[in-house]
Amino acid sequence: MSSIRELHVITSGRHSLNEVLRMAEAAYAGGMNFLHIREKQRTAKECMDWVKALANVIPLSSLIVNDRVDVAAAAGCSGAHLAYHSLSPAEARMVLKTGQKIGRSVHSVEEAQQAIAAKVDYLLYGHIFASGSKPGLAPRGTIELAQMTAKWHVPIIGLGGITPDRTVQVLEAGCAGIAVLSGITDAIDAKSAASAYREALDRWEGK
Repeated sequence: MSSIRELHVITSGRHSLNEVLRMAEAAYAGGMNFLHIREKQRTAKECMDWVKALANVIPLSSLIVNDRVDVAAAAGCSGAHLAYHSLSPAEARMVLKTGQKIGRSVHSVEEAQQAIAAKVDYLLYGHIFASGSKPGLAPRGTIELAQMTAKWHVPIIGLGGITPDRTVQVLEAGCAGIAVLSGITDAIDAKSAASAYREALDRWEGK
């Protein structure tokens, strides 16, 4: 993770490859750093096909594959992002190549502590604000998030209901960046949407 505040975009599983290709190219032009291929319903072959196709429109080093450690390793992309049902970080490390990153989704200090002990490269924490992708679940806010960023130096990316206007609250809590789903993947103009987040990230004058 760099000193640049990062903009991660996560696919929804609701769009076709062609739609995601158009969105990814536009979002990258607008300032996206990483695209997470989060397609739970797709096979390993389909996920690999997505990586190969997407690598034609954005750098392979900007692609992260969710859950499918085998695909991430075979593709040689940026790395793999793990959920609670994925391989453990230690198991994933045995499969991935040297230099590939491992991320982990966490929802509490306890989960973060376990992931950090397992030597992940970054954490994804959420959902911070009310989110359409998590209906009925209370948002976690930024208090626990700030406690985590003060305690550990592992980069933490904030997720959930983040708008360009809310970006500053997430950065003030110590996040190394933000992750966005529908705010960019469902946008009519993905480049403009990504640019709005990019500007909010770059404008922040925090420590």
